[in-house]
Amino acid sequence: MTMAIESETRTAVEKAFSLLEAWEHRDETLGVSELSRRTGLPKTTSHRLLGVLESAGIVERSARSYRIGERLRGITGLLTGGLPPQLREACLPFLQDLYELTHETVHLGVLTDSGVRCVEKLHGHRRSPADSRVGGALPAHSTAVGKALLAYASRTALTAVLSADLPRFTDATITSPVRLQADLASVRRAGIAYDFGETHPEAVCIAAPVLGTAGQAVAAVSISGHISRFDPGTVIDRLRRAARAASAAMAAARPDAA
Repeated sequence: MTMAIESETRTAVEKAFSLLEAWEHRDETLGVSELSRRTGLPKTTSHRLLGVLESAGIVERSARSYRIGERLRGITGLLTGGLPPQLREACLPFLQDLYELTHETVHLGVLTDSGVRCVEKLHGHRRSPADSRVGGALPAHSTAVGKALLAYASRTALTAVLSADLPRFTDATITSPVRLQADLASVRRAGIAYDFGETHPEAVCIAAPVLGTAGQAVAAVSISGHISRFDPGTVIDRLRRAARAASAAMAAARPDAA
């Protein structure tokens, strides 16, 4: 009996997390029907779990829609304490512009000791084959967003990645530190990074850095899609402009910029 209860509890928790991961950004409001569509959960299940989450302050109801609640915002604020406080707010308008341009998946990521942390994600109409989630980790050496960050990272951060194992995910993954250094030099020359099936064999991705005043990447913006439909070459100029605009917005939002 105890094992059955524990199993049922785990299942409910997993479903609740599925609901919370359905929001593309914190300010979005979603109805039960849309949440059910995004998660694949029945409407009755979604409605029941939303009631539990609402009572705990994790989500808030507004008319017939729901949004992320203040309690969860507070928790995520603690978890993202190492990030520039203005990062998401400064970059989000430009992520939305890129999403409207492509309707593909758009990411905002930052470099950490363990790889790339996904700070924001806007889901494409047709999802990218590569798995990712806000708050989740992505490999730095194989993803476009990771290479855009590494190309403009400090020598210490770059050395840490190059001296560690570089796992192979597909036949196209770069696992040689020498080849990766050469690839990053190309990224610095072009201001653009690519992932042609290096992380997932059916995914392609393009990324550009969001630079701080010292010229190091504070974040990177990427667009990814299925290799059969998404051509990164068609968005190079728009991505560069979006990344430059995000860099300027970050600089303007700094507390000492006033």
